[in-house]
Amino acid sequence: MIDDFDQVLAAACGGEEWAAAVLFRAFQPSLLRYLRWQERAVAEDIAAETWMALAQHIGRFDGDEAALRLWIFSVARRRLADHRRKAARRATQPVSPDALLHTPGGLDPAEVVESRLSAQEAVEVLTACLSPDQAEVLVLRVVAGMTVEEVATAVGKRPGTVRVLQHRALRNLVHQGAWADILVPEV
Repeated sequence: MIDDFDQVLAAACGGEEWAAAVLFRAFQPSLLRYLRWQERAVAEDIAAETWMALAQHIGRFDGDEAALRLWIFSVARRRLADHRRKAARRATQPVSPDALLHTPGGLDPAEVVESRLSAQEAVEVLTACLSPDQAEVLVLRVVAGMTVEEVATAVGKRPGTVRVLQHRALRNLVHQGAWADILVPEV
């Protein structure tokens, strides 16, 4: 939560560096965790592209802090999709099946919490046993702090579908023995 968001936004629209720094500090950590979960190798590059796009168009933004968060993550998702399309066109060698099997899913969630994994590692462990749609919804709800409606807009699904995906994700975490009770956001 940014104190006096309207003032910070107005200053950022006016090109004030301090205001851009406030926005960056507020949103960059969750943006990076989301992007690292999606594409670890290029997360920082995509985050930088996202901030560049936002800097170019912030003057046209009109909304509150939640709308800005939604806008940031929507831009990041589009940049990520662009990156994946470009990578698919450039791919000349197939990925080995062994490379696709590597996930952090073999860890016991209790040990994960006790060993105090970084937030990024915790996200990866908890989403390893989920479908991509379930994992994305859960990460956007928990890490990005988005509402159901914001997630629905960001991923192009209905709010009811987002609620179902979130419910199934949490149920899967419980069945897998993951610590879903520490992640349950208000539905």
